[in-house]
Amino acid sequence: MEFEGKVALITGGGGGISGAIACELARGGADIVLNDIDEMLACSVQREVQALGRRAEVIVADVTRAQEVETLFKRVMELYGRLDILVNSTGFSQIRMVEDIEESDWHRALDVNLTAVFLCCKAAIPIMKAQGSGKIVTMSTVSAHRASIFSGAHYVAAKTGLLGLTRELAYELAPFNIQVNAVCPGTTFTPQLAARVPQSRRDLLLGMVPTGRFALPQDHAYAVAFLASDKANFITGISLDVDGGSLLSWMDYETFVAARGKAPEAGQQD
Repeated sequence: MEFEGKVALITGGGGGISGAIACELARGGADIVLNDIDEMLACSVQREVQALGRRAEVIVADVTRAQEVETLFKRVMELYGRLDILVNSTGFSQIRMVEDIEESDWHRALDVNLTAVFLCCKAAIPIMKAQGSGKIVTMSTVSAHRASIFSGAHYVAAKTGLLGLTRELAYELAPFNIQVNAVCPGTTFTPQLAARVPQSRRDLLLGMVPTGRFALPQDHAYAVAFLASDKANFITGISLDVDGGSLLSWMDYETFVAARGKAPEAGQQD
């Protein structure tokens, strides 16, 4: 198994996409650390990983806070003695036009989507340098390349910033055999999307995906597993779009407004 003997830390590890990533890495032989502020969600993923025969630990920490990040990584090293893969998967989004975004919303979006990733990468770097290898994969969004339906400018700004952070880290860490890449999910079919987005709007959104279906969490898990594997040892600094070709076309403003409608308040990758 390609990840046998390796340890992966997944932040925001209680989500649907994060859970799929954890299980995919576990199938490849990795032991898993799941970080989230919601212990119940993380524990549900922990049980899935354990059912696959791999070790899984849950560490509750707010990764927007430097002190809690320091404690998180210290605990990972106490438990496993190493860290081979870091998957940054924290996320916060709201549906807002710019004039409706409060300053507190702006700071929250940047803290969760960008600052948390910076803090976790900074904590992982000395560990991976000492080991002589490492993989960092950060979850951005196709909205980093265009406007967003399920969020607003604060989310898009933060997720776009992740791509710049990815490139800079990749350049700095390449001499140390540490690869840093990003995955950009397109609209992903989750129970939340199914429950909150009417079928008429789903049809409208689906019409913008050339392959004719929404992404599934497993699609993103496959992408992360590839970038975390030795097969990607010569790939660094990229953003991998997993969107069924939706970036190949976009929409006029009237369609954008109709598609946005009253969408879920948080948690959707688009």
